[in-house]
Amino acid sequence: METAVYCRVSTEEQAQEGFSIRAQEQKLKEYAKIKEWSIYNIYLDEGISGKNITERPAINRMINDIKAGRVKNVLVFKLDRLTRSVADLVNLMDIFNESGCAFNSLMESLDTSTASGRMFIKIIGIFAEFERENISERSRVGFERKAREGYSGGARFSSYGYDRAKGQKVQTINEYEAENVRMIFDMFVNQSMSYNGIAKSLNLREIPTKGNKYWTSANVRGVLLNCNYIGNVRYCMHEPKRNFETEGKHEAIISEELYNEAQAIIEKNKRITPTKKPTEKNFLAGFLFCVKCGERLIPHRNISKYKGKPYATESFMCKKRYVEYCNAKSTTAKKVEKALIQYFERIDDLTVADMVNLEEKQQQARENSQEQLNILTEKLKKISNREKEIMQFYTSGDIEFDNYRAMKQNIDNDRDFINTEISKLKTELGENEETKISRADIVTNFRENWNNLTDTEKRQFLTNFIKKIHVINEPIEGNIRGNTIVTNVEFCEE
Repeated sequence: METAVYCRVSTEEQAQEGFSIRAQEQKLKEYAKIKEWSIYNIYLDEGISGKNITERPAINRMINDIKAGRVKNVLVFKLDRLTRSVADLVNLMDIFNESGCAFNSLMESLDTSTASGRMFIKIIGIFAEFERENISERSRVGFERKAREGYSGGARFSSYGYDRAKGQKVQTINEYEAENVRMIFDMFVNQSMSYNGIAKSLNLREIPTKGNKYWTSANVRGVLLNCNYIGNVRYCMHEPKRNFETEGKHEAIISEELYNEAQAIIEKNKRITPTKKPTEKNFLAGFLFCVKCGERLIPHRNISKYKGKPYATESFMCKKRYVEYCNAKSTTAKKVEKALIQYFERIDDLTVADMVNLEEKQQQARENSQEQLNILTEKLKKISNREKEIMQFYTSGDIEFDNYRAMKQNIDNDRDFINTEISKLKTELGENEETKISRADIVTNFRENWNNLTDTEKRQFLTNFIKKIHVINEPIEGNIRGNTIVTNVEFCEE
């Protein structure tokens, strides 16, 4: 475990206690040797007070190394060597936890691998949580008071149609965006366009959202529901008990009459949807890709009524349909499944035989990779033994720290190279080699069993063996539905 040894002493403390920073360093090195920890670096703050961490260069270097992932363990002589400030201690513990770094104190026997050490960390966490909750409560009260006074919330972006410079309390109208807001309300109220239709129109005109992204039906609906545009401010809209709306200090973009008309249409157009569908019904979701543009097909529901009762058809459409206007036709899940069955039926016996030959070649390659993996694993063991040897030389005083660091750096470089090669070989071998079956077996299994599987089992089959299914719904003259075809299936091991 890469360990940071941290030592600190002020001149006054050294005179009173008679325990120098060098003595601390030696004790900690010996302790690290007993624990078989690898010393990444030694950080010394000599003659510096422990009242804060901002003026200590060594501890700040250590913090940077922890955040960068170079240090996974911190070892100090006593807790007060790290800091004498409770606030700084809480912050340091947060940094350690976020970076996955352990903490150990020699004199207090604080070790996060022990029960007492973990208890100490929990106590620190309780004080940290208490302070965070106090800050959160104060912030919430402040935001609510600000909203009641008519100021918009301090989100990352102002509402589309407005700008607010840093330090500016009242948002001002962005004329370009405001014109688009008026256009959205006009298309919805006066032209009876749908959310999707409005989003498609905005994207075709290359009008970006506030964050320079493409428009979706959700973005459009958010604009239509936003009371900012009539000069009001809303607060905590996702918590009904705390939610309120009040008059704001900013200018309105649209009239209240137009806004109310939009709200009435939205309320009127609310549709009754069937009971939430089981997730297994969408067993094809995530596997389908558009032949025309290569983008993923996303599931959606077409809601219709039959004899006065709503029913849904599971369908798929290209993700870029409203972004870059991919003109691929949408298709139903049933048609895709039928096309998938037809694809596997088209794979003839010669193709299956080719798969068998390919599998034999792959098996030979896997055996070669396993042999190479065994050799590299042995080399890794030798490197670990060598690392322990130079650690022993250093703690016994046979080599200086600079020499130790240089030798350890060479060892680390060799280890990194070998681990990279091992990772490549493991990827080639696969994580569950013993459970792999050939593509020929997959094809045969599909042909024989697919129609007898439940939706859940079909989803599991695709998850285990299929990576991508390339689909196109080709137009047919005089037929709006089209002809759905699966052009290619990519297997997981490809």
